[in-house]
Amino acid sequence: MSQGWESRQQRTRAEILHAVGEIIAVDGLDGLTMRKLADRAGVAVATLYNQFTDRDGVLVAFVSSGLDQLEFELDEQPPADPINATRVLFAALHETIDDRSHVWRPVLATLRSVPDSPRMGAVGERIVAAIEVDLAKAKAAGLLVDHCNVDRLAWHIFVSWMRGLERWAQGTIDWDLFRASSQTALEVALASVLAEPMRAEALRRAGIL
Repeated sequence: MSQGWESRQQRTRAEILHAVGEIIAVDGLDGLTMRKLADRAGVAVATLYNQFTDRDGVLVAFVSSGLDQLEFELDEQPPADPINATRVLFAALHETIDDRSHVWRPVLATLRSVPDSPRMGAVGERIVAAIEVDLAKAKAAGLLVDHCNVDRLAWHIFVSWMRGLERWAQGTIDWDLFRASSQTALEVALASVLAEPMRAEALRRAGIL
């Protein structure tokens, strides 16, 4: 398979996902059909089904592409210590969603949790994996208690965050309440395993101390 062909495929995929955001911004999620997307992106409908299977696959790819861009932007920033890296990740996720909330809200409202696995499927697994890496580094640096299960903690942090995000997407809570509650939940979860004095700092960030 030639490099030129792969480059064209990547460019076509990027154009399709860009068109997804444009359609949702103007017509809402109900306006996103495979036919309309094909017309906007200038591709055949069959191309969409070959690449994404169905509309749900398009939406998951759209969310995943947003995460790709976020990861690129974070990689361009100076490295943070392991605990602050997790805080930076969630702050960046919030900023990304808030910047185009009229697009992200209906998309996220359609995503459903999968039993016994992180929400958002492969996208959720990528976020959990990033948290696990940061927590593992923090544990290796002696910032966490000795017997902390970083895999389980990362999963808990993500699922707690995702539950709040789903409530916002479905209109149960507003954005400010979601951000405040998610920050508190993150800091309390970190405080449960952080060594002093980082534990007290996390509780202060949560507004508990």
